Amino acid sequence: MNKKSSEKGQALVIIALAAVVLFGFAALAIDGSMAFSDKRHAQNAADTAALAGALVFTRGGDNIAITSAAQARTTSNGYDNNGTSNIVTIAITDVPNPGCPGKAEGKLITVNIESKVPTSLARVVGTTQITNRVKATARGCGYIVAPLFDGNAIVSLKPNTNPCAFDSGNSGAVHWKIEGAGIFSNSCAYSKNANSVDIIGGCVTAVGSSSGFDECSYPNQSSQAVSYPADVLAIMPPNPCTPGGVGLLQGSGSTFSNGVYCISNMDALDKKDIVLNNATLYVTDPVFDLKFAGSGGFYGTATQGGDFDDYYMIVAYNPTPCPSFTSNNTQVIEWRGNGAGSFTGTILAPSACIDLRGNADQSAMNSQIIGYIVGSNGNAEVYIKYNENENHQDPYIPAITMWE
Repeated sequence: MNKKSSEKGQALVIIALAAVVLFGFAALAIDGSMAFSDKRHAQNAADTAALAGALVFTRGGDNIAITSAAQARTTSNGYDNNGTSNIVTIAITDVPNPGCPGKAEGKLITVNIESKVPTSLARVVGTTQITNRVKATARGCGYIVAPLFDGNAIVSLKPNTNPCAFDSGNSGAVHWKIEGAGIFSNSCAYSKNANSVDIIGGCVTAVGSSSGFDECSYPNQSSQAVSYPADVLAIMPPNPCTPGGVGLLQGSGSTFSNGVYCISNMDALDKKDIVLNNATLYVTDPVFDLKFAGSGGFYGTATQGGDFDDYYMIVAYNPTPCPSFTSNNTQVIEWRGNGAGSFTGTILAPSACIDLRGNADQSAMNSQIIGYIVGSNGNAEVYIKYNENENHQDPYIPAITMWE
């Protein structure tokens, strides 16, 4: 007689396996959500701790004070670096230049939190704790008053080649002498030969190629590129010639004293001796061709104090910048001294071609020259003696930002 095999006990095995699976799903739901909640909380704690450390730096705190502030913030959020349930590490490093605006001193504060979350149901499957690891970095930048465009004496903003943003000129007689700072070109920089440009106390920095310079030269510096026109518009002072602004009328003369003057007809100043006494010219004229053929030029001192401090001339941005020195219906200046002396202050003409022709008595231009294209098509000595204290500088307020 055949005996049927017993199936008793098989149901218990199935139930046991099912229970393990159910406990696994329950552990995933309960312990997993606890671990997720802890990780989110730990990340928030790391973020706020890094920002707290960065804030202390911007207020003048040293590394000890920064660390103390960051640790206090993690502790207040439940991560006290007890070495058992959590470990907190804080690292402070210098921000590499030019990481902060104006090349201000800066610190990166990095907070790492490792937390261990005890499990409940997951113990059934052998997991007694879950480890979370989070990281946050904040940047703190200090206060600084810094010259425009890293204090280069000549700044050429044209972002593409042909022609180069800076061109020394091909005249056999023209010679450049620049003291106290260097040349920046937002594209290529060209010198007709090694004797054409002498730089004392500075270098040539070009986003593109740099050719013909005997001085120190740094071509292909793409990391230094200026986003044109966005970066330029960001530093332009407020237009004083709008209704309610501080701008004064141009008038019929060429001597300007104690104020900011709205120049709506630039060509009316051609062939005149333009003299500034504690003043700034703000040119709203979108098209002009100032050549000074035979007479006239610039002289005097820029405004002292306020938004226009140490600005000799500002030319309002034209969305169609000057393509060449010979172009019509654009902004062109043949910049000459008037032979009666020199002038000080920054020239900010972001969409103009500036053709530097030097000074009749070979005295220095104590200015920072910022244009779309800068060069020389004359025969005189172009002598620029840059002193940052005689040119515009922008204040950069302390700032904190999340870095990663």
